[in-house]
Amino acid sequence: MRTDAVGRTGGQPVRGGPVRGDGRALPRRTAVAITAGVLLGLCTIDGSHVWVERPSVWHGAAAVLGFAGIMGLQLVHSFPGFIPRLGRYRYATWALLGLLSYAPIAVFGAAWGGMTEFFAASAVLVFPAALGWPLFACAVAGEFVLFHQLRFGAGEFVYGGIEAVLIPLVVIGLSRMSDMIDRLHASREELSRLAVAGERLRFARDLHDVLGFSLSVISLKCELAHRLLVDAPGTAQAEVAEVLRTARKALADVRSVSRGYRQMSLSDEANAAVSMLSAAGIDTTVRHRCGELPAAVDTVLAAVLGEGLTNMLRHSRAERCVITTERGGGVAVLVLGNDGVGRGRATKPEPGSGLAALDSRLRELGGSLTHGADGRGWFRLRAVVPLRQEAVAPDADGRGRRTAGGDRRRAARVGHTDVMPGAASAITLAVLVGYFLAYSAEGWSYAPYAHGLPTVELCLLGCLALQLAESFHRRFSWGPRWRGRVRFGALGLQALLQFVPFWVFGKEWAGLPGFLAGSALLALPAPLAWPVLVLVTAAGAGAQYAVGVPVPDVIYEAAYTPICAVVVFGLTRMAQLAAELHRSRAEIARLAVTSERLRFARDLHDLLGFSLSAITLKCELVRRLAPTRPVQARHELTEVLGIVRDALADVRAVAGGSRPMCLTAEAEHAMAMLTGAGIHATVRLDCGELPGDVETVLATMVREGLTNMLRHSRPARCEITAVRTAGAVRLTLVNDGAQAGRCPERAERLAGGSGIGNLTTRVEAVNGRLTAGPRPDGRFELRADVALLLA
Repeated sequence: MRTDAVGRTGGQPVRGGPVRGDGRALPRRTAVAITAGVLLGLCTIDGSHVWVERPSVWHGAAAVLGFAGIMGLQLVHSFPGFIPRLGRYRYATWALLGLLSYAPIAVFGAAWGGMTEFFAASAVLVFPAALGWPLFACAVAGEFVLFHQLRFGAGEFVYGGIEAVLIPLVVIGLSRMSDMIDRLHASREELSRLAVAGERLRFARDLHDVLGFSLSVISLKCELAHRLLVDAPGTAQAEVAEVLRTARKALADVRSVSRGYRQMSLSDEANAAVSMLSAAGIDTTVRHRCGELPAAVDTVLAAVLGEGLTNMLRHSRAERCVITTERGGGVAVLVLGNDGVGRGRATKPEPGSGLAALDSRLRELGGSLTHGADGRGWFRLRAVVPLRQEAVAPDADGRGRRTAGGDRRRAARVGHTDVMPGAASAITLAVLVGYFLAYSAEGWSYAPYAHGLPTVELCLLGCLALQLAESFHRRFSWGPRWRGRVRFGALGLQALLQFVPFWVFGKEWAGLPGFLAGSALLALPAPLAWPVLVLVTAAGAGAQYAVGVPVPDVIYEAAYTPICAVVVFGLTRMAQLAAELHRSRAEIARLAVTSERLRFARDLHDLLGFSLSAITLKCELVRRLAPTRPVQARHELTEVLGIVRDALADVRAVAGGSRPMCLTAEAEHAMAMLTGAGIHATVRLDCGELPGDVETVLATMVREGLTNMLRHSRPARCEITAVRTAGAVRLTLVNDGAQAGRCPERAERLAGGSGIGNLTTRVEAVNGRLTAGPRPDGRFELRADVALLLA
């Protein structure tokens, strides 16, 4: 049994502070190394007690094997992955650990008593908490029975009792905290994944709200123009002009959504609806009596109006439409009615429909959505949203959320990890207080302390207070001020409290040298901290020897000081890291969402930009062809309808994730597009089979390059070439739109456009390089060189 420094095993965690940016994070391997080092130190100290008993050779060999077995089994219990096969038999290994902990006491007596503490610690690590902690209590009670059988004195009994709880807590803390850190890392990844999934759903919902109406209008008007081209070419041209305006508005809306902070206006949507529905031949009446609405309510009602109009155009042949908005009784109400044939069979949105998504958004704000036929030939869509501001908290996109319910749901989703920082701090606090009590009990056992005990306790309390300040300063508002001179001053004061009392109390004073060494590890840079630990250990041993402490006790204290320091260091660092990981989860999720938004923006620009530009180009062509060549104009309108369908597929692909693209298919599509626009196109692809990510990037480059070309220049010829060289592939897009006399200023804009920036990011991501600019012959070239990694 450790007779003198039981509680002095309170070491210190490894340095981990990612928030501080000092690069001293605490990986799992380091946590395992600290735990193994502490276990080895404890076994070595107890082994010294056995050696003092002068055992026989056979008994000594058996003791070494016993210590090795206990340490190995404890590591298996602390880290189940240490020896995975043994982890399957953890209950049997716990029983074996109990046998190795108690049976040798019959031979070695109190010298082996410290090993029973590992048996108590493993009860918590092996069994579920509901059974583990009662078994822990039984094991501790068994140690008290053992103390009684070994006839411990009163002081030894108290001291041994504190150690019986303290040492298992140290082992449990070091073992569990590394697992806590792993779980916190996993929870951060899961939270990021959920945040990205939520953002993707939000983005898909916005795309549906924004583009659904616009693409429906484009499709409707193209079909109408297709029918009118032969009989009423003038009317058909007017409808095509409306398609052009709608396509430009859709492109602006796409850019707004891609930024992630789109805020819609109910009044603006209503005004836009009047012009669009009137152009479609639908008599529209708007009664807007809501006034100014909160941003979240205004946005969601505007989305409801857009979705309702989309469904009306898709699923009915209405001739009249009435849009009514009003407020009163603490709610805002939107009613959209039409005299067409609507979906009058249900008042509850169908799962997966746009109205179902809007119903979910309204319920988040405490509102409701109903729709159906009124029995008089009219279809009515009614949305009600409360205006209670205290119930709504604005979201990042201006949409809003119910604070109470949303927070409760979020807490339920990640609440199991919320307790980890608190549990880590509680374990650290319990160990530090346990060391204080152990050293206090050691002091109480000395008769000379009777007259000076209050002063001794004040000194020990001062050491504890300074250690608590060092270990937990990051959790309090004054933490940022605990640095520099203040921190080093506290370390100096801790040194004074450790060494000055030797002059007053002599050999009866031991102090808390592990706290001082542990604080040095926490406060000082690594190149200085470890030498200071050695210095504190040597100074403490020298002071004890100078005041007359027996040499065996000096050696014992010198061995225990670094163990205590490492435990304090390890537990503190792991508790700090657990808190920092917990605090950083929201930031990690925010960064993940930001990254996903950037991907959305790039994909929208690259995919839908091309489609909407192609729609614009072909509609302009239709306007020119309608008076003289109506048959060809009808053919172009048919292609526009195909592009609209492709655009909707692209919307779903962007919202769902990355979309693989085929370079050959994209080049063929580009060839048809350019030929239809009267541009002489040449395509030569000689690059063979390419990795999927490289082919997608190059196909995107073809699409984006043509989009920019059609927007910013008027070329007569275009060449698309892909060749494969040794270990690389080169794709070039060349057009003569930058030649003198055509549009040189647009070529300058092309080189610096946002599409080129997006493409640069994509090409660099696949180990490539993108260049864009005029060539010596006056033509404009967009070129990508991508290195192909050989398997």
